[in-house]
Amino acid sequence: MQLHSTNRAKIMAVLAEALALAGLAIPLLAQLSPDQLAGHQRSAQQAEAGGDFETAIREYDLLAHALPKNGAVQSNLGVALYFHHDLGKGAGVFRRAIALDQSLYTPHLFLGLTMVRLSQPDEAVAELTRAIGINGKDPLAHTWLGYAYTAQSRYEAAAEQLEIAGQEEPTNPDIGYALGKCYLALAKAAIARLFEVAPDGGRTWQLAGEQFEAQGNSGKALTAYLGACKRRPDIEGLKAKILALGGSLPESGGKVGGSNAQEDAAYEQVLQYEQKARDAFERVSRIDPDSYRAHQVQADSDIAADRIDDAIQEYKTVLQRNPDVPEIHGALCDALSRTGQTQEALKECKAEIAAAPFSAEAYVDAARVYLQAGDDAQAALAMDKALKMDRPPITLYRLQGKLYLSEGKYQAAAKALSKYLAVETSDSKAYYLLARACKYSGDTQGMNQAMAAYKRTSEVFKNASYAEQVLNAARDEDEVPGDGGQKEHR
Repeated sequence: MQLHSTNRAKIMAVLAEALALAGLAIPLLAQLSPDQLAGHQRSAQQAEAGGDFETAIREYDLLAHALPKNGAVQSNLGVALYFHHDLGKGAGVFRRAIALDQSLYTPHLFLGLTMVRLSQPDEAVAELTRAIGINGKDPLAHTWLGYAYTAQSRYEAAAEQLEIAGQEEPTNPDIGYALGKCYLALAKAAIARLFEVAPDGGRTWQLAGEQFEAQGNSGKALTAYLGACKRRPDIEGLKAKILALGGSLPESGGKVGGSNAQEDAAYEQVLQYEQKARDAFERVSRIDPDSYRAHQVQADSDIAADRIDDAIQEYKTVLQRNPDVPEIHGALCDALSRTGQTQEALKECKAEIAAAPFSAEAYVDAARVYLQAGDDAQAALAMDKALKMDRPPITLYRLQGKLYLSEGKYQAAAKALSKYLAVETSDSKAYYLLARACKYSGDTQGMNQAMAAYKRTSEVFKNASYAEQVLNAARDEDEVPGDGGQKEHR
C-alpha cells in the first residue's frame, strides 16, 4: 500500500543544509576561489528553485568535487538527484553525506524518503527514525515514517506517527487519508480477532448487520440483527434496530451463556478503529470537498459498496486533480478489470508501473490482468519483476501457481501454491489447485493432503455462520484476486 504524496513544494520547504561557503575550509587542491564556490552555490539554488534539477546537479557536483569532505554539499547534491528522480545515485550520495557528518538532518530524512520510494521500508524506518532523533518537530519526517511503517504492515506504529504529523499539520489531506487507511487496516485485523473469539457470536452477527445497514441493504441488515438477537438478546439496542427496520421481535430470545467479555471487547475494538477511520476520512473531505484526496475517499467508499462504475469516475476525477497520486492508476486497473474492461485495465496497470516502478503490488496487479486477458507471457514477466521487489504480496504465488499449472509445470506450481497456502491457510480453491499440481507431478501423498485440506476448508466455509461469511468478504476485499479477474470472497 503506497500512501505517500509526491508534493515537491512541501518537501522543498525543508531543503538541504544551508551552506556558508565563505567560512568553509577549502582544501589546497580546490581549483575554485571562495567567491567562485559561492557563485556555483547560487546558480545551483536558482536552478533548483526553477525546477531545473539537471543544472542544479551539475553545479552541486562541481561543489562536491571541490569540497569532498563537506557533508552538507553532498547532501545538497543528493537532494537535487532526488528531485531529478535519480533515486539510486541519490541514495549513494546521501550515505556519503551521512558518513561525513552524521549530525546532518537532511541526508537522513531524504535517504528515508528515497527508501520509501524504492520500496525498501526497513532502511527507510531506520533513517527516518534517526532524522526524528535530530529534529523531532518536522511533520514531514513523521509522515514518511508513517508511510514506511505502513509498508511494513505495522499499522499501529504508522498511525502513531501520522497522528503526530497531523497535530502539526491538521489541514494536510495526505496525512488524513493515510491515517484513515491505517485505521481501516487495524479494523480488519480486529474483525479477524472477533472471528477467533466468537465466530458465530451475537456481536459477529451485529457487526454484519451494521455493515449491511451502512450499505443501505436493510433486508440483509434485518436478517443479521435477528441472528444477533437470537444469540445475544442481552445486547442493548438490537431490538430497537429490528423494529426500526420493520421486523418483528423474536417471541423469546436465546439464553446468554457464560462470559461475553472477550467477545464484547473484540467488537468494541472493531468499532473504535472504524470510527477513527471515519473521522480521518471526514476530516479530509472537510478540508476541501473537491480535493483529489476527497474524491479518492469517495472512490474507495464506492468500491466497498460495490458501486464500481461510480468508483471509476471518482478515480478519474482524482487523476484530473492530481495526476501524480500513487496507487490511483492501480485502483482504476482493478475497478476496470472487475467490469470486464480488460484492455483499459491494462493501460492503467502500465501507467501505475510507470508511476511506481518499484512497487511489487503494481506488477502483481498487472500480472493478474494479463492472465485475465490470456497473455501468459506478459503475466510471467510481470511476476518475475514483482519477485525482485521487497515484500511482494503473497497473492503473487497463487497467480504463479495458476500460471504454472496452465503451462504444465506441475512441480513449480506445487511449490508456488504451497508458499501461498503457508500464509493463506483457508483458501479452499488454492488447495484444490495444489492437489491438481501434486497429482500431475506424481506426488500422491501431497495430492491427498491437499485434497483433505480442500475438503476441510470448504466444509469450514459451508458451515460458517452467515455473519462470518459476510464479514470475511468485507475483510478480504481487495486482498485476494479471484479467477477471471473478480475478487474472491472466501
